[in-house]
Amino acid sequence: MLEQLILLDTEDYERASDASLVLTDKASSRLNRWAVQLGDKGWLAVHLHSHPSGIDHFSATDDAAESALSQWLDSQGVAHYWSLVWPSRGIPRARLWMCGKPFDGQLYLGLAPMDTTTSTASPALDRQRAFGPGLRQAAKQIRVGLVGVGGLGMLALEQLARAGFRRFVLVDPDTIEVSNLNRLPSVTARDIGRFKVQVGKRLVQQIARSLDDEAEVSAWKQDIYRSRAAQRALGSCDLILAVTDNELSRTMALSLALDSGREYLQAGSDITLGEDGSIIGLRAEVTGAETGRYCPICSGRLSPGQASIEARAYASGEVVAHARSEGYLPDVAAPAVMSLNSVAAGMLVMEIQRRASGLGVRDLVQMDLQSSRMLVQDRVQVGHDCEICGALASPPTTSPKAPTLRPSLGVTKISDHP
Repeated sequence: MLEQLILLDTEDYERASDASLVLTDKASSRLNRWAVQLGDKGWLAVHLHSHPSGIDHFSATDDAAESALSQWLDSQGVAHYWSLVWPSRGIPRARLWMCGKPFDGQLYLGLAPMDTTTSTASPALDRQRAFGPGLRQAAKQIRVGLVGVGGLGMLALEQLARAGFRRFVLVDPDTIEVSNLNRLPSVTARDIGRFKVQVGKRLVQQIARSLDDEAEVSAWKQDIYRSRAAQRALGSCDLILAVTDNELSRTMALSLALDSGREYLQAGSDITLGEDGSIIGLRAEVTGAETGRYCPICSGRLSPGQASIEARAYASGEVVAHARSEGYLPDVAAPAVMSLNSVAAGMLVMEIQRRASGLGVRDLVQMDLQSSRMLVQDRVQVGHDCEICGALASPPTTSPKAPTLRPSLGVTKISDHP
């Protein structure tokens, strides 16, 4: 993820043409010192330069200059940096210099690979061609971490597998119950008592085989809150999805994504009942996060307070008893139906497909099927500084305020007590 682009002035160039740009010694020294300062803060400098059409590789001149630069940066405490070649009307190339040695790298714009030359795909996926070769390549390469393989998570998992995604890390400690039989695909009564991640793994493998392919799935039957191994496995994913029905596991997944520099998305569905038991809301929502700009916490989609309350379930004695008596830890699961979960799962997978195809990013998509209201925000504005993702409060805007449907989805509100 590119955090900041440094633009140079005209006088910083010794010469410039359509083929390349050459910096003056003074400008080059200034940028090198800047790279060292970045290294002290844990950031990486990206060296971006251009090549003429038809020359899309790193030349011998590049090798010599970048090797010398890498060795100098290493002596200053910067162990590695990225170098990018951007040929005119060609595919960008990237490599990582570490201690004077180059390693090939690959460029992504979000989830979309910038090298879309790979076009091989199963004939069964041919009708997905509208998304272009980017989706096919991303689907084969991206490792997806899924926290929660329940009524919504299993549906999202099935759709991703049928879209060509093959590499998954599944985390969920729960087992199949009777109430899951009408909401989870491919589940039968014989699966009662089996771990949901095992059933999810089987589902992905079956879909992959039907498409003449193989799947790479690791299933973790541990709680994300307790298992360091599961957390490490998720940290190795390119995309982390949180589709659980509690704030604690979502907060843990968000922290892992931000700490690991991974993309994060969460989805949820909610059925709101009136005092007379009638349905007054049928909502589905998808939102994401981006380091330094926004996350579900500062945008009001995730509650650290509720996550803290839910963490009490891991305590014992009077703490848990009090939390349950006040309604913070409900003993009865919230209402859920497959049709609404399917809407939320479809919204989530569509956002992934959009990002992997380079069609753009939507920070928030929320739909209420009861009131017919819909809220879509390409850029979420945050109202206060966030210690989680590092976002700073957005300046006030004069644009019309979009309607707010609900602070967050995925967890039914139990109590208004502070």
